[in-house]
Amino acid sequence: MRAIGSDTGGSTRNPASYCGVVGLKPTYGLISRHGLIPLVNSMDVPGIFTRSVSDCVAVLNAVAGPDRLDSTTIRQPFRRLKLPEIGQIDLSTVRIGIPKEYHCQGLSAEVLETWSKVADLLECSGASVRQVSLPNTAASIFVYSILNQCEVASNMARYDGIEYGHRAADERSTEQLYALSRAEGFNEVVKTRILTGNFLLLRKNYDHYFEKALRVRRLIAEDFVKVFEASAKEERVDILLTPTTLTEAPLYKEFASLTNRDQCAVQDFCTQPANMAGVPAVSIPIRLSQAGLPLSLQLMSNSLNEQLLLTVARWIEAQVGFDSLEHRQEYQASF
Repeated sequence: MRAIGSDTGGSTRNPASYCGVVGLKPTYGLISRHGLIPLVNSMDVPGIFTRSVSDCVAVLNAVAGPDRLDSTTIRQPFRRLKLPEIGQIDLSTVRIGIPKEYHCQGLSAEVLETWSKVADLLECSGASVRQVSLPNTAASIFVYSILNQCEVASNMARYDGIEYGHRAADERSTEQLYALSRAEGFNEVVKTRILTGNFLLLRKNYDHYFEKALRVRRLIAEDFVKVFEASAKEERVDILLTPTTLTEAPLYKEFASLTNRDQCAVQDFCTQPANMAGVPAVSIPIRLSQAGLPLSLQLMSNSLNEQLLLTVARWIEAQVGFDSLEHRQEYQASF
């Protein structure tokens, strides 16, 4: 199973986590966004769904690289990834960071246990594991919400029924065509984001909301720089290990009981900071919950460090054996 999706705040990694497959959000600009319907230009990244990390690497090697049709792609040539064999992976030089801010309200006991077990597994295999801090994580969901709605309002303006998008049948006037095309073509979630975004971008609100959100986004990005590029070697880490989602997949009635905004606040808490910083992140399935649903963890690394990110992901994948029923049952028994 191989598929391409788009990831604005976790839309590849979240469903991958719930469905028990691998979901990769690469470094911003590594894959061309040409042909992708834009939601949030500054965060949108084509993501990859696969059954295994090896398949994920194969797809990434096929689609990554500069594209003259997309001004946001990284101009330097892409060097194809080649992961080492499992037996050749040495974790003794790998430094793993556990961000304390991701141990947050709403994190289920089973996800926390899975997170702790995998951290212990890495440490017992030679990796250096220590707690780190990303202090602006708590504000990230609010920043994401503001920037998301502002950019949606801007990007959706092109869908007027003339050149792009759905076209209404009523053509009595241009104004009527615009209004009906947009009324019919957008659902309530999109309409709400457009209206909210336009409100936040009003001259009287611009500095207080949009500009302030951009400043906090910079602080969030700097949090990642500090842990990945710290001047003191003992303070620097190579990989961050976090939950992907706070719980297993919810029942539909639980999901539908919350508004879209509340759902984003819960489901995107662990995933959207990587989009705001532009760093790569991958979700890999670890085990099944007591209810028989997949539980996954997320790995994040510095920009353009997919080689190490996916190497560590492949090692964890081999240890937990999620796709192997026999190995999975053996690993489940250790919990």
